[in-house]
Amino acid sequence: MLSEAKIGPKGWPYYCNGVLVGDGHRRAGTTLRAAQDEAGVPAGFWTGRRLAAVGPVAEDTVTERQAALLIGEGRHPNSDRLEHERLAAGRVSESATSTQIRDSARRF
Repeated sequence: MLSEAKIGPKGWPYYCNGVLVGDGHRRAGTTLRAAQDEAGVPAGFWTGRRLAAVGPVAEDTVTERQAALLIGEGRHPNSDRLEHERLAAGRVSESATSTQIRDSARRF
């Protein structure tokens, strides 16, 4: 389980290439799931008290893209889908900025 910690954009590669694969080393070009399988580490899943503030469904597998958006960019883990839906609905002005997670929700 990933515990609460302050992770900046420069710390993201450490989590992606080490912690999320069982503190091992992820070879370049290897998907997160393949690296986890190789290391014998189960896929991460969404859980926690503040999950409703973040959006994914409890027990769903965390995808590499969701981890990159949330941990690496401080954005909603489903930003791609949300922005696409907003653009399709003609809500252009809010599509680019509305997926940033507010400071109060970042502490989950």
